[in-house]
Amino acid sequence: MIKSLSDLHPGIGRGTEVVDLAIQRDSVGFPVIYSSSIKGSMKTVLYYRKKSLIYLLGPDQADEEKYSSPMAVMTSYMISFPVRSLKGIYTSVTCPFLLKRFAKYLSMASVLNKKYGEIAKKVEEIASISEKFPATVGFMNKHVIDGLESAVLCEEVNISKNLIEETGEMNYLRDLIGLDKSESLISLHDDGAKALVDRSLIRIARIKLNRNKKVVEEGPWTEEVIPVGTVFVTVLLGYGKDYLAKCLKEERSNELKNYLKDEEPLDVLLREVKYLIIGGDETIGRGIVELIEV
Repeated sequence: MIKSLSDLHPGIGRGTEVVDLAIQRDSVGFPVIYSSSIKGSMKTVLYYRKKSLIYLLGPDQADEEKYSSPMAVMTSYMISFPVRSLKGIYTSVTCPFLLKRFAKYLSMASVLNKKYGEIAKKVEEIASISEKFPATVGFMNKHVIDGLESAVLCEEVNISKNLIEETGEMNYLRDLIGLDKSESLISLHDDGAKALVDRSLIRIARIKLNRNKKVVEEGPWTEEVIPVGTVFVTVLLGYGKDYLAKCLKEERSNELKNYLKDEEPLDVLLREVKYLIIGGDETIGRGIVELIEV
């Protein structure tokens, strides 16, 4: 899991959209984090903390030694995102489309560990609930407005109390994806969730000042930002130590062996890289995420 601890701007550069600096999205419009952004952030962490492990993510462009990276990082897909609630301040939202993607990634990871296959089945069962909107236990008490008998999300989306079904399975999902037990989670129809994503993204206008003249030198321009509390999922796949011994020169191979000892490269990487800074605006506190192994 990749859980945002601050607002994120995994950008695509300047575009022709309504927003000047848009975020990365998939083909249907949901926010994603490209694997190159994740891998680059991991390399930065290892460069400053455990430089001997940086070879696990492949060579730098300036390196004379060329080889394929023993680690593959998949595109990170959104699982849940926070939305405003007229009662209870906010709730996290997901939908069958996002959950089915999550289940596919779990099935992929089951090649390395069979436990992920069992988790995938549970997630698919939640995604298949279609009659009502499954939610965590206590959702109605926290978000349904007395008298209105509905939960109101993003000021305009009304969810009738009669359409909400509190289930223990959603509590399981909430815990699985790293949300706090005090937080609520609801799965809405795909179209409704997609509309709420667009409403929940933060769009900020920025300018650049001329310090001497104290006037605007550039701008305004607009940036799109993913809110804190959004959860993504990715899969890391990796070869074992034998591959490293074959593809690296003896000096680097021995350096890694001394560090890895009896552990596999992927296990060591996940232990050393707990937090990342992804995307732009690092100096104003954006992009901080936590990696949570399922």
